[in-house]
Amino acid sequence: MTQEKKLNLFQKFLRTGVHDDTSFIEIQRAYMFNLFILIGSPFAILSLIINLTHSAYLPAVVNMAQLISFSIALWVSLKGRYKELRVFVLISLTVLSMIASYIYHNSGEYRFLLMILAAIILFDKDWHYLLYAMSTAAVFVLLRLSYTPNLEQLPIPEIIATCLKMFLPLLLFILALLYFKTIYFKNLYQLESTNMELRFAKDEKERILGTVAHDLRTPISNISGITKLMQAEELPKEEQQKLFALIDHASHSALMLINDLLQHNENNSADGQLKTVELNQQLTEWYPSFEFRARQKKIRVNVQYCAEDLPVTIDTDRIERVLGNLVMNAIKFSPEHSQIIVITRKEPNFALITVTDHGIGIPHEKQDSIFDLFGHGKRSGTAGEKGFGMGLSICKQIVEQHKGKITVESEEGEGTVFSVRLPLV
Repeated sequence: MTQEKKLNLFQKFLRTGVHDDTSFIEIQRAYMFNLFILIGSPFAILSLIINLTHSAYLPAVVNMAQLISFSIALWVSLKGRYKELRVFVLISLTVLSMIASYIYHNSGEYRFLLMILAAIILFDKDWHYLLYAMSTAAVFVLLRLSYTPNLEQLPIPEIIATCLKMFLPLLLFILALLYFKTIYFKNLYQLESTNMELRFAKDEKERILGTVAHDLRTPISNISGITKLMQAEELPKEEQQKLFALIDHASHSALMLINDLLQHNENNSADGQLKTVELNQQLTEWYPSFEFRARQKKIRVNVQYCAEDLPVTIDTDRIERVLGNLVMNAIKFSPEHSQIIVITRKEPNFALITVTDHGIGIPHEKQDSIFDLFGHGKRSGTAGEKGFGMGLSICKQIVEQHKGKITVESEEGEGTVFSVRLPLV
């Protein structure tokens, strides 16, 4: 039980400055930095006590400087800010250890190994780490060499051989750390990227299911309630016709929502069948369905074709869905007896299709989010038509899968222009 409590305290200290939204890479840096504080600061405190006991005041000053550096390091961890100071703390502690080791020959250079280990995590760029580690290793060799008796009497080849015997294992240690850091961080990046994608997919799925469940509840409840009413009472034929019309309307609303959901899933999973077509001719084939939908609201669809051919490689079903969604939106948000204008034009490298209405328009503050999933919200049309906010998200996905662009220009109360650009063959 006691051991478990100590382990928990140790883990809590290592996690100082780590939050729920901290990235995997930053978590590793925080762990290494906090571990460095945990290991290094007790040695500095112990050395300070020993030096003060023996009236060694100059070494005690060095120990005080080390403790100040560790205090700054702890402050950085606790605050979670000014993280760039961590590298400067490491360098300052290294320099202080070098000075103390050179003056007092207290074997403090062996702390350099711990500092090199901390540096592999704290330095962002590999060449920064190599410069620091190689310099520290060189000082380590020089300090150990200064302990050699009668150094000036040794032949130069023997001195060089002694240096290499100490430096080469350190070099191998430095490069091995760099190699393992590269592999480890690469895996961490992949894991973090995958984790973010999974989290985004989960959030999106929950949003879709929540919205669909909420929006399906109303029409299904209406259908259920009307059906029970018709079963419970003998109603006149005219009243039955009204109830049948309500059932049809509720069924249509539920079907539209399900279609939007299925189209969204299809767009995320399928590539479709691409073929090269002439866009003006293809639009001529789609026009009757657009006109039929508009006629129900006494709206006219006016198509103006480009004089030049517009060859494009598209999935005709999906692009028809895009234009169908845009025309349906225009119909939904336009008053009766108005006009919707569909124009095709040729631009450098692109075929342009614009769908223009003179309806209620889109507020400026909502225009940046209308292509987000559910970002447009459930706006009611001019005749009370319902919208689920998924159609424009589907349009954007389809157009971008075709390497194209979709944009909007709108003034509230004056109308909206949607522009779709598809790459020309």
